[in-house]
Order: sequence, then C-alpha cells, then structure tokens
Amino acid sequence: MRQFIADCVAPTIREDIATLLHRPGYALHPEGKCRAGTLALEVHDAVTRKPAGESAFFAAAAVELQMEAAFVFDDVADEASYETRSEDLALALALLTTGAAAAEKAVISAPDPADALLHFSKAYGEACAGQFLDAKLQRRGNATLEEALQVTQMKSGSLGRFITGFAARVAGADREGVALLERFGVNVFTFAQLVDDLRDACSDDPTSDLLQGKVTLPVVFSSQTVDPDEWGGAMLRIEVPAYESSGAPVYVAIIAQAYMSRAQEDLATLARLGYAIGGLARFLESLDSSAADTLAIARAGLVS
Repeated sequence: MRQFIADCVAPTIREDIATLLHRPGYALHPEGKCRAGTLALEVHDAVTRKPAGESAFFAAAAVELQMEAAFVFDDVADEASYETRSEDLALALALLTTGAAAAEKAVISAPDPADALLHFSKAYGEACAGQFLDAKLQRRGNATLEEALQVTQMKSGSLGRFITGFAARVAGADREGVALLERFGVNVFTFAQLVDDLRDACSDDPTSDLLQGKVTLPVVFSSQTVDPDEWGGAMLRIEVPAYESSGAPVYVAIIAQAYMSRAQEDLATLARLGYAIGGLARFLESLDSSAADTLAIARAGLVS
C-alpha cells in the first residue's frame, strides 16, 4: 500500500496521505487492523492454496485503499462542520484513484480481468449508495428499523462483498465459489458493523450515536420507545438507563449473532466444496472474539 502511494499519489500530498493513514483507526496506525486487505489475502489462500504472490498483494492493497477512503468519507459525514475536513475529502479522492491503480495491477493475471474490475467498481458503488441513503435518512429523520438495517447492509455488507468478490475473481474462483465468498463477505462485515454500532450507541461522550441521532439499528430501535415530542428536534437525547431498558442492546445483538451464524454456515459450505478455509476461519474467530463482551447478553439469552 505504501508503494502504491509513493508511485501514484502526487508528491505534494504524499506526506498528508501518510499522516491521515497514521491516525487511530486507519491502516498505517500502529494498532491498525487492515481488515480489508487481510480478508482479501485469506480469500486468495482459500481459493489457490498457494502463498500470496504479486497479484494477491495488489488486490489486498486495492481493497484496503478503497476501504480507507470510505472511512474518510464516513468520518467527514459525521462532522458538524464540513469546512474543518475539506482537505481530507481531497485526500480520500486520491486514495480512491490509487486503489483503482492497484486494482488494475491485480487483475493482469486474473482469468477474467474485465469482470474483476467491473465487480470492483459496481460493488464499491453499492457501498456509496448506502452512504447516500444514510445521509438522506439522517436528514429526513424517523428512520424505520427496516431502513436502518438496509443502511447497514448497503454501507458495510456491500464493502464485505466488494472485498471478497474482487479477491476471489483475482484468485480464479469459479462462479459458485465467488458467490459463496461474496455472501460470506456480506455477512461478516454486516456483523462487524452491528457490533460497532452497539459499542458506539450510548455513552457519556457527546459524540455518541444516540446524541447525534445516527441511523443505526440500536439508535432507531431505542428511539421508538421515546415519545417523539420529547426528542428535542432531530437530536435523540436518551439517557443511558433508558437506552439499556429499551431492549435495543439485546435486539441488535441477536441480529448480529444471526449474521455471525450465517458466516459460519458459509464457511462450512466452502469447506465441503474443497476450499482451504483455515485462514478465513481464523479471521472470523478474531472478529467473534473481539465482539464477545458486546454480544454476551444476547448469547446468554440464546443459550438459556
């Protein structure tokens, strides 16, 4: 990824790009997880059963760069004033074009380069449509549960499909394998987003999702337990005890667990078809382990 930034980004902003990507939560931060690139490499391993070569690393860099751009746009959308982040938008555009350059390199040896690039653009576009719907619903207010889940599926689930579908095509998976890996990506990233939404929903921090009235499943569910006349405009100001007693944490945790179960079923199907799922299973276990505390209530209820 650093190499593509050095090769493709204008010299005048290379240092700014590097500074952006070293922020907490981004790829080059010491604690950055680079989930998109890691998942792409695990897909390559599952399909080819061979060590990752140049095309696999190019594919991983491509999806990670696009993912970082998506993070920037999402962060800017959450800001009260766009003016304070206008430079970041320009950097996000540079990340997008750099990711596209990496994708071009990745598909050179793919069985169907045109199909791989078409998926790269189309699937990422679906995630962009989710970002648009999110902004539209937040401005409108009173989002339904169905709309909130749709936003999650489009914004995050589509990114999962984008990553796994592109990596699978570059690696040479057949149609059935591509479809299964895409479904796995959707389920994994929807699960991860729901867990993040639970963590970010309610806190004493003024930037919590509840206080900002974000269109997430926990916020929308809990808002339905409050009299609309008490909302104070578009801003939902629900106290922590009221949020917890609304049932939102358990409701969303159960839905997140359902997506995890679907991802596990996808892996079982891939294994039966002969794919080497060891790396994908470890990737999923890592996500599941990091979500254990957040989903503990729901899992206890399911067991009982």
